[in-house]
Amino acid sequence: MRSQKRLSLFLLLLFFIPGILFLLGGGLGDLPLPSLSELWDGGANDAANAAVEESFFGRDALSYMAASLQTMLGRNQQNGCLYSTDGILQNLPDADEKITAENLAALQDYAAASPAPCYFLLSPTSVAIQQDKIPSLALDSLFNQKQYIQRCYSALSSRFHTIDGYNNLFAHQSEYLFYRTDSRLTALGCYYLYASAGEKLGYSARPIDDFSIAHPLHDYCGNLSPLVPYAQVKPDILSLFFYQRHNREIRLIENPLENTSSKELYDLSLLNGADPLQVYLGANGGVADLVADNTPFNGRLLVFTDGGCNALFPLMAIHYRQIRVVDFRSATASQLALIQPEEFDQVLFAFSLDSFGYERILSSISGKK
Repeated sequence: MRSQKRLSLFLLLLFFIPGILFLLGGGLGDLPLPSLSELWDGGANDAANAAVEESFFGRDALSYMAASLQTMLGRNQQNGCLYSTDGILQNLPDADEKITAENLAALQDYAAASPAPCYFLLSPTSVAIQQDKIPSLALDSLFNQKQYIQRCYSALSSRFHTIDGYNNLFAHQSEYLFYRTDSRLTALGCYYLYASAGEKLGYSARPIDDFSIAHPLHDYCGNLSPLVPYAQVKPDILSLFFYQRHNREIRLIENPLENTSSKELYDLSLLNGADPLQVYLGANGGVADLVADNTPFNGRLLVFTDGGCNALFPLMAIHYRQIRVVDFRSATASQLALIQPEEFDQVLFAFSLDSFGYERILSSISGKK
């Protein structure tokens, strides 16, 4: 009963405060009176709306209040996102079938010419995994990402080894797998992809207890925050995994094609930059190497990715002598021309569904634009 009274009071204030703020901001001010023709064709309404938006200095406060009310009443939608206090989930439309076909064809062409075995990991987004955060009425309208991933895997020839990351993520859906304010996987979400990939890539994934986990950033606001600026979503925590066994050290080479020297794996100064997630592979230069010291492994892995799961590769690096990560979104044509696939034992394509199904992400290796 008390909660209903509070909600009624909130609704009452929501109706009266806009008028008060509008009058305090100058009221009608210099708003011109409409002509008869403007009244007839609706132009007066557009002019009035524009004037109110310009003069209404309390619109941010009102928007914040409206978002608060919508959150109290249940999850709301804005700019293609579902949101509530526990996070923002990007609600993807159906994937573009033409783009999907082109990306799959590019994979096939690459595998046909590759001397090394090829692997494909297509990762779902949060809206497919965290279905417990979605209103039941909205579930039926969601794009079926699991079915889409299975269809993409089935379309590839036997030259490709596909990696199922969906089921392991779904089995741990109650854990902190995706950021609340970002479309990308957290370090923990990437750990479960690492565990899923081991069987296909040929390594035995280490239990999570073999890693120490640091949390150097507690107020991260990611790429979904601007889409829902008034949502009252708690900022995210950024985590770093450190392997604690066998004195194995992983080092980073940010620009290996330019013969730069190696450095410590995680550059904490990047946490203060525009994209703190660069901490996983260094400032985005298109190509980065992860090299292991004191390792019994000799394997070399070439990775093509879209930047959606960069925390995955430092975990994989404990099983290889070298991992070269090529980010298709930032690698230049000259960098791609310098990549020598024959120098590597395995080739992994690791993409997030929100890029693979909607962007010609593989045009740089297929020759198609």
